Amino acid sequence: MRIFAVTVIVLLLSTSTYAQIYKWVDKNGKTQYTDQPPPPDAAKEEKRLNIKSGPAAGSQDKSRSLSEEREEFDKRRQQQREEDAKQQAKSEENKKKCLDAQTQLKIFTDSPRLTVPDGAGGTMYADDDLRQRKIADANKAIAAYCK
Repeated sequence: MRIFAVTVIVLLLSTSTYAQIYKWVDKNGKTQYTDQPPPPDAAKEEKRLNIKSGPAAGSQDKSRSLSEEREEFDKRRQQQREEDAKQQAKSEENKKKCLDAQTQLKIFTDSPRLTVPDGAGGTMYADDDLRQRKIADANKAIAAYCK
């Protein structure tokens, strides 16, 4: 029901009106402009002015410039969409890195005895120095990516 009421109001407000404008000289010699016909005794000379809103002179230049403006607008909009897509991809990547850093921090702070790869295909137990370095690295990553 609301949509119907809004639609009716918009249609009523958007109707264009066409008005005839009259120019005439009154008894005192003043030129009058009205939308009503002049009184029969007031005007000896009456002119009807047909005012139409048509294309102005040089409208081809304007239409050309409008099409150029439209092309420029479309280019700017496309660039903005590309920048938004890049920003969203970067945001998603930062979320993933943040989650990884939080997981690393939790692992290094909660595990009492932790094994890490030694680089030669084996594993070794993490000592306190290594644990503190990994915790510091995880905190730096959290500060950088979790905003």
